Amino acid sequence: MFRYGLVLAAVSTALAGATARADSLDSGKRLISKLMVASSSKATAATVRVRVDNKDAILGTVMDKNGYILTKGSELKGTVSVRLSDGSEYDAKIVGYHELTDLALLKIDTNDLTPIPGFVDAKDAIVGNWVAVAGPEAEPLAVGIVSAESRRLYGEERLIDNLNKGFLGITAANSESEGDDGIRISSVSPGGGAAFAKLKKDDIILAVAGKPVKKFDDLKKILDKYKPDETVMLLIRRGEEEKEYKVKLVKRAKFDRGDFQNTLAGELSSRRTGFPKVIMHDTSIKPTECGGPLVDLDGKVLGINIARAGRVETWTLPADIIKPIYADLKAGKYPPPSEENSQEKKPEEKKSDKK
Repeated sequence: MFRYGLVLAAVSTALAGATARADSLDSGKRLISKLMVASSSKATAATVRVRVDNKDAILGTVMDKNGYILTKGSELKGTVSVRLSDGSEYDAKIVGYHELTDLALLKIDTNDLTPIPGFVDAKDAIVGNWVAVAGPEAEPLAVGIVSAESRRLYGEERLIDNLNKGFLGITAANSESEGDDGIRISSVSPGGGAAFAKLKKDDIILAVAGKPVKKFDDLKKILDKYKPDETVMLLIRRGEEEKEYKVKLVKRAKFDRGDFQNTLAGELSSRRTGFPKVIMHDTSIKPTECGGPLVDLDGKVLGINIARAGRVETWTLPADIIKPIYADLKAGKYPPPSEENSQEKKPEEKKSDKK
């Protein structure tokens, strides 16, 4: 009986401790929320909604009271406008685009905007510190912590690619193996559109959607325009025989385990690779909530959110990357691509050869 009483007392103490910890955690969350609202107020005033063809597409960061706004350029495919926090909406002109950072500079006809209060150095983005994603509304869109300090990307991360496009599910032979006749398939991924269409290793792709392809870049430029579940006709040579195959493109996650796991928490940004340097944090935001500022508890702007990159990864361009690019964009050094050649413009980085 004595032993039972001790156990009961221990359980009661543990429960009381757990309740106290829970209360403390809730109190901490409420405090953090209040701090985030206070700290992000200036950044909120400098955050706008960028709309494409009358639909919310991305956020923008006001850089100058005279109508200059930075945003994520790869989302600007259509007629662009900007909606301010007071509900007013302006037609926007794309005055510059820097492909490596995916930053576009917009200009609207006003001289009464509230710009961000300036950037702080990337060294202030300390691992473990709390951060908030500012939005046009009073409260931040999300809160989280810095999970990796400003760093350069490596491997496939450094390659510019639209990872939300439709995939054939093949790997093409190296460029030195490509001849004038077409593109040789070096492997076919299980679960990809090419596998379902029964394409094989060493098949040669001669044409895609009726257009001849002689090198990998030709293939990529065509397929970049297609989405998952869309179909495309391929002219294939197998041995001495030429035959057309109707291929239904798939999401990369169909045959990429890592990409599948990343999408479990929601959609990822189409352009989420190829940036020169990023700060990584674990806030959970939608791709349409990129383009705005990231702030710390003191309201300091650490950078501009440029991509939802993974299940628990959002990437932010740091100040040392943004400042010189903004100046160059404003000076006209990086003009926007015209509608006619936007798909043909060569990137500043080598493209990935995984299709």
